[in-house]
Amino acid sequence: MYLLWVGDDKKLSQPGAQPLIFLLYTAGVTALAIPAMASVADTALWDDDVIAMGNALIIIPSLMLIHSVSGRLHSLTWSIYWVWSLLFLGLAPAYQLGAGRFPWGARPSDDEVGTAQQIILAMHVVVVVAYAIRVWSRRQPTDGDKADATDRGLRESTRLRKLMLFLIFAHVAVAVMFTVLMGTAMFSGRFAFQAQLGARGGIPGFGTMYFFSNAGAMAIPAMAIVLKKKGLDLPGAAIFLSIVMSFVVTNPLIGSRFLTGSFLVAVVAAAFSANVRRFIPGGLVLAFVTIFPTLDILRGDGTGAARVELSGPAKSLLTFDFDAFEMLTRQVMMDGDIGAGLPGRVELLIAPFFRWIPVLSQMVQGDASGPVVARSTGMSYTNVSMPLWGEANLIGSWVGLVIAFTALGILLGSTHSLIHSRSIFGALIEFPVAALLFIILRGSLYEVLGYLLLVVGMAWFLARAERLDRAEPVEVEPKYHIVAPRTRRN
Repeated sequence: MYLLWVGDDKKLSQPGAQPLIFLLYTAGVTALAIPAMASVADTALWDDDVIAMGNALIIIPSLMLIHSVSGRLHSLTWSIYWVWSLLFLGLAPAYQLGAGRFPWGARPSDDEVGTAQQIILAMHVVVVVAYAIRVWSRRQPTDGDKADATDRGLRESTRLRKLMLFLIFAHVAVAVMFTVLMGTAMFSGRFAFQAQLGARGGIPGFGTMYFFSNAGAMAIPAMAIVLKKKGLDLPGAAIFLSIVMSFVVTNPLIGSRFLTGSFLVAVVAAAFSANVRRFIPGGLVLAFVTIFPTLDILRGDGTGAARVELSGPAKSLLTFDFDAFEMLTRQVMMDGDIGAGLPGRVELLIAPFFRWIPVLSQMVQGDASGPVVARSTGMSYTNVSMPLWGEANLIGSWVGLVIAFTALGILLGSTHSLIHSRSIFGALIEFPVAALLFIILRGSLYEVLGYLLLVVGMAWFLARAERLDRAEPVEVEPKYHIVAPRTRRN
């Protein structure tokens, strides 16, 4: 058997698995790409440049996804980046351009659509370059990485064990308190959940409690599973309790399929073996193009789908869930002109950071880029997201784009190269970051940056605890040899 359902990652790949994975992904991606490319090619609504770049936005992510999942070393974060790009900025725009309509009814010109496509393609290049440089710079592990790679085991890492247990029980306690305060609203649909959030908002520390219960769910169970598989002595009951409470606070009835999905991806990826994880991107693609749009029935407030049903890409990718390309195009249509009375670029830049600081959060309340673009372009519904491409362009134009996607490429490259050298830090952040990428790329940073910073911060402290334990000399009991007395020969 090449593939193990659940297991450790001492061997990151098994010989013979990659050809099978390559063939399966090639067949699946081809089956999705050809109809989408035919859809945009058959229309006379757009000029040849738009059609050509639309095809490129499908071909490039398709090839990169196949390469990432079938390589000798697999980085889930790198695969997720290309999954998201293929779905939301490749296949979905192709069907929308072919149908001549966008989810929110935008009517951009050929030039505006072309500019949006150029932004996406250019930032793919920036991400690849930054990713490659970061990976190549870490091809030779440092002395610290080599110490990790030789791995004397984590059983002696008492600091790491104590800190991980503290995080587990602290998160469980906060999640329980949050659930008790929310009561039945946790399971009564999005409308009831949001109403109860507002009613409890006056309780001191309630916002921090809400944030930590959700953000912790994205990382703490997955990190605990990873460390358990690496040999750290963590009670299975504590990990199970962490998983249960994390599911409770992110359950689909609170109204966020992306939040629920991110938690599940992180936990499942941590539990599965390295080769089985290669199938997670394919499973996500299949779910998004068939059933995901109708899962909003779980909102429970009557605003979602009437029933859960399967559909094909030509139908599902025209829904509001796949509005990322339209929102980027709307941002291009603004031509830098933010509507009167709306937050400016400086406010939009600092809002994702200030939002998570209790004494400063009120200053930037609601300063997300999606609603700003929606109001500036005359949308009647303004509670929308803004993909990272559009957000970076809105705040900093091409300079902002290059900075944002260079940083993203470095983050993804660091994750991959650190896993290559068996770093505890890389192993800890890989699955939470992969799970959060769906929200990070969808936007806006106002909604998710705090989650990412918490994940990185917790992983850093855990890795530091492990390094401190590893730096301590290992006490070795002296060995005594009893030498028999020599007998004199007569």
